[in-house]
Amino acid sequence: MNWKKIAKHILLICVSGAMLFAIWAHRERIKMYGGLTKEVDYKQFTPSTTAVVINNVNLLAPGGTAFIPQQTVYIDQGLIVSIDSVPNHSGEILTIDGKDKFLIPGLIDSHVHLYKSPNDLLLYVANGVTQIREMVGEKDHLKWRQQIKDGRTGPQMYIASPRFGTFGTLKGWFMTWTQGYVNVQNARQAERAVEKFHRQGYDGLKIYNQMSKACYRAVNERAQSLDMDVVGHIPWSVGLSGLWDSAQSEIAHIEVLMIALNREFGYFNAENSEAFLAFVEERADEIAANLIKNDIAVTSTLYGPANLVRQKFELDSLLKEIKLQYVNPGLSEGNPLAFWATGWLPEVNRYQIPDNLTPKDIAERKKYWEAYTDACKLLASNLIKSGVKIFAGTDANTPLSVPGFSLHDELEILVQAGMSPSQALQAATASPADWLNTKTGKIVQGYEANMVLLDENPLHAIANTRTINTVILKGRVFDRSLLDQMLAAVKEANDSSRNKDISRYLISK
Repeated sequence: MNWKKIAKHILLICVSGAMLFAIWAHRERIKMYGGLTKEVDYKQFTPSTTAVVINNVNLLAPGGTAFIPQQTVYIDQGLIVSIDSVPNHSGEILTIDGKDKFLIPGLIDSHVHLYKSPNDLLLYVANGVTQIREMVGEKDHLKWRQQIKDGRTGPQMYIASPRFGTFGTLKGWFMTWTQGYVNVQNARQAERAVEKFHRQGYDGLKIYNQMSKACYRAVNERAQSLDMDVVGHIPWSVGLSGLWDSAQSEIAHIEVLMIALNREFGYFNAENSEAFLAFVEERADEIAANLIKNDIAVTSTLYGPANLVRQKFELDSLLKEIKLQYVNPGLSEGNPLAFWATGWLPEVNRYQIPDNLTPKDIAERKKYWEAYTDACKLLASNLIKSGVKIFAGTDANTPLSVPGFSLHDELEILVQAGMSPSQALQAATASPADWLNTKTGKIVQGYEANMVLLDENPLHAIANTRTINTVILKGRVFDRSLLDQMLAAVKEANDSSRNKDISRYLISK
């Protein structure tokens, strides 16, 4: 028997099997992040691009606290040319009757995840979201941003880099392959990664939990020299004290601050949860003062924590309340083999509790997660009262935050946490626009024409941001009919790509 020949055949089979597995796994990863869902032909939607006059409209004042009645807004070449007067114009003008309607700046979602789901760009516009901050960027996002600048329908995009982390070599390879991490193991590697992302055109650098002090310091220093933002989480190796000494200008979640306090506390449990809440209350003023002193903004992303208990214990009923039909099915269906994935449906949702728990275990877990939610709410309320700079963000595409729609949910949660409707609107318009250094977020002469025309007054009830009549994006007009067509096209594309029936979640819709 020729053992060498047999060994070669076995080796060939093993190598071939490994290659086939790698190809399959790569395809499944792309599918899981929405990359194999049918893509809508965005060119079919043709908004008006002529000059626009909005007559007799209630216009949100630049301060955001009141509407100015009977205003006329003239738009041309993507800019707000004048307010309360119509200059002579010989070309074609689209006239919009603004009587009994309310004109606000285009909304900004300051924390989203597009992953590989370009159809989401249409969902944002259909919901009046004219700017987004992508918080785990990749090369496709840079391509889409350029296409949007060239006329593709989609919100203006700020793109943060892939997540920075510090791992051992083998784990780093796995985290990079499965979740797109940038594994930096020393300061020089961190500096080179910053320089690479700067060359590629990323706007900011995304910090994540597992990052060494040396690498965090190196990213901050190199980012400052290149005028790049440092945003995201607080590394466990650094903690709050290290944050205050850094160049980081934004915290990606209020929840991240709560988690930092939990680490300081020594990790609470169901039995000492009341003591932990008292600790959060005790520390909140100091945290707020440091955030203000160091000019560090915080993005809210309260929708996830606010619904975490229900997602764990009442997932079916919560799925019936969201716009599940518009979620990329690659994301909602997830992959049961990928423990790191963020599937939404019961069979893949990593947040729901296991089926084999005893009643006592269930009660303890529910008490723990209720305290977790309360801690986030408590911290949010204190930051709001202290005047910390807060941006409305949704962590869109994490369960169960539906792109575009979730920003309106987030605004309602911010009001529940203590913001006035006016403050909530500012958190989704002027405040993040100032941070982004863009001429958006207000309706004033010379600014970009990003606006949303509403049928009801959002200062009376923040839920009225949902009453969208027309969206204007860089001067292009998307009327209600066109917005509905965009939503229908995304739903149709999702339905044609679906592998699991979701009809039982859509009965009430």
